[in-house]
Amino acid sequence: MILLLLLVWFLNREFEISYRLSFHGNAVAARDKSRVQSMKNQADWLLHNIIPKYVADQLKTTAKYSQNHKAVGIIFASIVNFNELYDESYLGGKEYLRVLNELIGDFDELLEKPEFSNVEKIKTIGSTFMAASGLNPQVRQQNEHEYKHLFQLIDFAMTLHKVINDFNRDLLGFKLILRIGFNYGDVTAGVIGATKLYYDIWGDAVNIASRMDSTGVAGRIQVAKNVLDVLSERYEFEPRGQVYVKGKDNMDVFLLIGKKDDIDITTNT
Repeated sequence: MILLLLLVWFLNREFEISYRLSFHGNAVAARDKSRVQSMKNQADWLLHNIIPKYVADQLKTTAKYSQNHKAVGIIFASIVNFNELYDESYLGGKEYLRVLNELIGDFDELLEKPEFSNVEKIKTIGSTFMAASGLNPQVRQQNEHEYKHLFQLIDFAMTLHKVINDFNRDLLGFKLILRIGFNYGDVTAGVIGATKLYYDIWGDAVNIASRMDSTGVAGRIQVAKNVLDVLSERYEFEPRGQVYVKGKDNMDVFLLIGKKDDIDITTNT
């Protein structure tokens, strides 16, 4: 009888130990699974901040991405006087880079708005912000107008001016000035690199957009003549004359005045 009781006690103890180990193992497994999922979510978030989600999704299956796109809109928006603000002797310039980071963050937030669903950030180069529209085929197919993405991009460019004007209210004794170049045309989009991925777009249209910025007017949006073919029905432009564009000789360029509806409302009031 004593042996039987000892056997029952031993079996119950083994069962309890086994149960506890199993429970502990399940808890550890659940915790590990949660940690892995959290790390995956963080990795996806970081990846999507470098590369658009639709590009990243293809990379996961094919490990490469390269696409040709027609009639893509491109802007380069440069803070023309940031170097006047930047002072490396003060905290090694960190405070001024913080200011620049806050402003670029405000630009990035605009991309979350539904009215700019066709617009995506490509990169920042120093104090120049580059964005494009019409690269996401799924979004573009849903557009009710062939050039809706271009309308959104020019509206986005105008909103950048409003954002920097609001931002300047918090800067004491200094006003940052934005200059924007706009163009559209055929581009190639792709990801290069094996370990350090780099997403960008290339093409003659991109180079001209960059030149529209570098030869532009502070506080204005400058476009090449071909842009008027698709935007002049909805937006008002004024001729600036000709500017020399490297690789293109002299080009007729125009400065955006505004949206025609907005101009008509202002004129009638």
